[in-house]
Amino acid sequence: MRKQQRFLLLIVGLSLGLSVLIGYINPQKVFGQIALPDEETLFARRRAEVATNFVVEPPTRPLRPVERVRRDTFGDVGITPVNTVAQLDRLVFPSLPNSVKERELEGSEFFTTPNRVENGFGSMAMQTRCAGCHLNNLESVPNEGLLTGTSTVSRANRSTPTNYSFVSGDTQVNGGRAPGRRLDPVNPDGTADLNRRSLATNPELRELDAVNSTGRTAAFTVFGDFNASASPVIFDALNATSPSGQDFGGFLQHVRPPSEELRARFGLDCKPDAIPSVTEDRNLIGFDKATGKSASGFRRAITELAGPPYIGRGLIEAIPNQDIMNVSDPNDIRGDNSSLRTPFFQCTGDCVTGVTNTIPPNVDRSREDALALGLGRFGLRANGTEMMQFIVGGMFGSLSMTNRISPFEQNIANPAIAPYNAGCRNEIPDPELPVSRPFSERNFIRSLAPPEFGRNLLAVLRAKDPSRPLPGNNPAARVQRGAQLFGIDLVAFSNRMIAGKMPRGGDGLDTNAINQSDRMVGCVSCHIPVQRTGQSPAVGDPSLGPDAQALIDALSYRWAPIFSDINIHRGPVIDVERNSPIPRDPFLVSRADVFGQRPSGNNVATFMTYDLMRNFASDSFSNVRGTATGDRFRTPPLMGIGRVGPPFMHDARVFLSILNRDTTPAGTVTTNRDATNEPLVVRNVDEALLAAIELHDLPAPDDSKTSTLPGGGCPVPPGGKVVNKLGYDGSLTSSDKIVVDYGPNPQNVICPPYNSPLSTTNRSEARESIARFRSLSRDDQRAIIAFLREL
Repeated sequence: MRKQQRFLLLIVGLSLGLSVLIGYINPQKVFGQIALPDEETLFARRRAEVATNFVVEPPTRPLRPVERVRRDTFGDVGITPVNTVAQLDRLVFPSLPNSVKERELEGSEFFTTPNRVENGFGSMAMQTRCAGCHLNNLESVPNEGLLTGTSTVSRANRSTPTNYSFVSGDTQVNGGRAPGRRLDPVNPDGTADLNRRSLATNPELRELDAVNSTGRTAAFTVFGDFNASASPVIFDALNATSPSGQDFGGFLQHVRPPSEELRARFGLDCKPDAIPSVTEDRNLIGFDKATGKSASGFRRAITELAGPPYIGRGLIEAIPNQDIMNVSDPNDIRGDNSSLRTPFFQCTGDCVTGVTNTIPPNVDRSREDALALGLGRFGLRANGTEMMQFIVGGMFGSLSMTNRISPFEQNIANPAIAPYNAGCRNEIPDPELPVSRPFSERNFIRSLAPPEFGRNLLAVLRAKDPSRPLPGNNPAARVQRGAQLFGIDLVAFSNRMIAGKMPRGGDGLDTNAINQSDRMVGCVSCHIPVQRTGQSPAVGDPSLGPDAQALIDALSYRWAPIFSDINIHRGPVIDVERNSPIPRDPFLVSRADVFGQRPSGNNVATFMTYDLMRNFASDSFSNVRGTATGDRFRTPPLMGIGRVGPPFMHDARVFLSILNRDTTPAGTVTTNRDATNEPLVVRNVDEALLAAIELHDLPAPDDSKTSTLPGGGCPVPPGGKVVNKLGYDGSLTSSDKIVVDYGPNPQNVICPPYNSPLSTTNRSEARESIARFRSLSRDDQRAIIAFLREL
């Protein structure tokens, strides 16, 4: 008996030692992981699912409220790799058995673990790990109830705007520059040290000074040349497939290659991507500075995009196609009932003309790297039909790592026209990752649940009659008022979110929990509160193992608080900013901080604020544009917004960072019933949410109520123009600077009068809803914000 015990101890000891050795050699392998099926089994599944185009039929069974994760610990997984079931318990549907979660650990750890160059981590890269684009938790302000962990449910960080006069760099010698050289404190061995970030190690870079240096953000840049006059329109990505034959390494600007590691390991000299100047781009010959176009109709386009939180993506995947398409209203036929309707606009309906994005084939359907086509539901422009597109896209685009679904290496600029990276190449044979990696990561992302609602919203929803006005001005009453102003039918919302509240025969109320008798502000026209799910496309996926049904049940036939219509909508447009060859340089404006208080005399604090751009349109696209146009973006889901927090918008432009909220925060103007274009300084989450709402449209035109406080009034740059530091020739010393000139009447461009032609063409689809919001009192506006913070 003792011999048997000794033998068992020996076996356990050897196994433990082997596991430790494997973990040291290959940190991707950790305790608790269950291996996925072999490559051919997974690829058989891959071919079958692509053929379905992930079409979801309407539900055929009774619906149940979606499961939610405990709110106070949601996303609090630490900043080092997510490699334990205990960490997953703070992210995924509570009913999932460990056997399913163990099959997700390969993906969760890959997402959150820095990669090594010897394993194929790339010569062209933006971060060392996928989670490098999801670091907003590292800059969260304290005491605001925001999550503390780095994972798939956090989002991209931003400390300042990006200054492209410095980030663009040059294509001959130096390459480009990163807006923050090192943002991530986690090392390849899994240890973390906040002092390893370049903010501490390289103070000479002045990353927080976006006026005189690069700025600091994890948002990434897409660039190329756009020609709207061509038929069909052309987006020249300036890469190896460029129709002009110019391979400048587009369409992504990779700004954080592991230069030191590549030099030490392989003797390579890899520099950040540069963005070519107007002068050296053949598409831009005959460039007209007034129109921003060349003789052939091309203009330079630069777009920043920021990694969003991936909450509830498995639920979005399971929304019936027809439900998403039914929301589209391109001709504004569908109106809305609202007691707050304004007289400013002559829309036939509610001004909201959302459409779906239709995704074409990316390659021949017989190829292994073929993606699903059809209805777009994922991505900031809904430019993807399936999650896998973005999973392998991140591995490829951010890490420069390949697998059979995405087999091609990142493009390095042609040294004949851009010699700065002549010493850079890819050394590791392809593919560098097994197919199990993206499958496991997809399982992980599918399993991410929304957090439980805040306690004040729960108090409202659990009431016998959630619509009955609560007395006083307590927090729950304010949240109730905010939800009603948002346009929510609280009884319908409660019946769909709280188990046991739906009457046996249904409630006969709006399926999406919209108050159709009075949408009030009308936020629900785009941010649809509740979506139903059909059977999840995850059915039959062998990578989930024998307990797959647990995840299928968590995703299928549910009422889900998505708060998005999954359509794309036209945002506010300022033509001179849209047409500029690079975005305007950041500049500072002194603004009074008056949020939540009425100043007495001059007794109000002022801050130098980075002025937030109000134009949203940009015409650079990723490799799959679909039918989207440069002024359209998908309605972002709002699940978990109160826990994830800022930055907000598609490019994370509305930022709130502990690094500079007391020195140079973000700033703009906002309008309410009592004041027009009042200064807004973003120093807490409420102010960030207010700024995000305000930026849904161009500012209100000045009137008799326009604020006279510092920084108030239509936000016109000093002198009505911004003179960038970069010249058209790509030089910082050029005398021919790129100028963003708003013309002789800049206030009419930035804050066009409601009855002007420019207001009709350049204000967003949300113009009526935002006009209603601006007609509210400060208290009512903050009630909506209080409601959003409970999501």
